[in-house]
Amino acid sequence: MFPSSDIGTSVWWESEDLARFEAPAGGDRISLEPCRVRKIPLLVLFSLLLGAPALAQEWFRPAHRGPGMTNVDLTPVRALRGSVPESWDGQMVLWEGRVRRHDLVAGRDRLLLATEAGDVLVLFSRQARNLEFDRSGYRVAVKGILRVGSGRTRCLDGLSVILLAPPQIWGFQESTAGRPPDLVQFLTWVIGFHNPHVPGHEADGMARSLVRAASENSLDPFLLASLIQIESAWDVDAVSSSGAVGLGQLMPFTAQGLGVDPTDPDQNLQGAARMLAGLLREWQHLENPRAAALSGYNSGPNRVRRLGGRVPALPEPTNYVFFIGYVHRNLVRLARAFSVGGPEPGSGATSRPQPARVPPGS
Repeated sequence: MFPSSDIGTSVWWESEDLARFEAPAGGDRISLEPCRVRKIPLLVLFSLLLGAPALAQEWFRPAHRGPGMTNVDLTPVRALRGSVPESWDGQMVLWEGRVRRHDLVAGRDRLLLATEAGDVLVLFSRQARNLEFDRSGYRVAVKGILRVGSGRTRCLDGLSVILLAPPQIWGFQESTAGRPPDLVQFLTWVIGFHNPHVPGHEADGMARSLVRAASENSLDPFLLASLIQIESAWDVDAVSSSGAVGLGQLMPFTAQGLGVDPTDPDQNLQGAARMLAGLLREWQHLENPRAAALSGYNSGPNRVRRLGGRVPALPEPTNYVFFIGYVHRNLVRLARAFSVGGPEPGSGATSRPQPARVPPGS
């Protein structure tokens, strides 16, 4: 699972051609075909930027500080311009930017990330989700460990990557035939740029299942979509080291309590939606019910109940809430920029949710 940052808008498209990058001999990463990258109209950029609250006011800002938790104040502007204290070495950050180049060297991924303050090299020592394809030109948020030497930032030790937008609109506007796109079309596009190998009809089916599950449980569909993006990156076959299964990464005993088959994508989404809806209802009296519900989904409802609805002071739930909120903000901005029809981004549906059967021991 991943984290985030407070750097401006998530969508930068360049007007240059991006040539397909060939992996070095022996590389197993799949390259995408060359494509013309077009410039987003200024109106879209303005719509992404206007009215964006400071991160300090966002509901998903990390509730705790400490080892293993994202330092949201350590931005590229602070770390890439001027001298850098050695004490910053080893800090965890989430930096946003455009991938100038994605290499595979000796079986390890390497990114050249263009941030708002300059370029930084990102080195991955282990395989990271979302890097199975060439991500050159993508807008991403990279979770990494800052490496400092001789008073300057040397690189980031990459840990994970959140995909925010592809290097082009990928025919999204054209596919709507000039009509305002709906939520299913938008989510199909999001699923497609995460997993280009997934057939269009499967991505469409996934999007429809998610919108239906959100509606039936009175959930903000963008919040549910953000949870799925962080949990599995829209991979129906995802299985974690702890045994969590599918799009919503449901543990088998949790899925049983929710009355769903976690290996079925549609049922997995229904189970994730019921779980999240139940937790949101439980904590609706709090000032920040989304943070409480998401930390309960991640680390177990009982742990959060013992804390009175507070996010546990642990790296995983702290980062988890932050990452999902970061993705949610990005999806909402994109949807508004593209005038996506359906529920107002950030709102819930209108139907009354059914009681969610959350296993007491989860």
